[in-house]
Amino acid sequence: MGRRRAAWIIGLSVMAGIGLGFLLGRLVWPVRYVDLAPGDLSPAWQTEYIQMVALAYAYDGDLALARARLAVLGDPMTRLQQALTQPPFPRSSPARAAMARLLAALSGSGEPPREEPSP
Repeated sequence: MGRRRAAWIIGLSVMAGIGLGFLLGRLVWPVRYVDLAPGDLSPAWQTEYIQMVALAYAYDGDLALARARLAVLGDPMTRLQQALTQPPFPRSSPARAAMARLLAALSGSGEPPREEPSP
């Protein structure tokens, strides 16, 4: 009977330790991400970042600043084309239009490419 009781005590202690660790990690000392570089974001948030850059370009027209902001993710043209054609797609038509205008400005043509409807 002594071994069985010791096994129960050890099992309950392990479960209580895991539960306490979970509560401390989630409620008392949760992880907070601060000042992440755009390249460290998930692909969905990188698309959000690209949308914000395109909308900022639509507002201020500063192509050099938009190119520099997109350069932190890699090649600006490639990243912008990927954001327009691969999921997660831009959510709003103003964001899609701004991204198309920025892509046209980066490529040097004056006319934005034709938009294809997103699913």
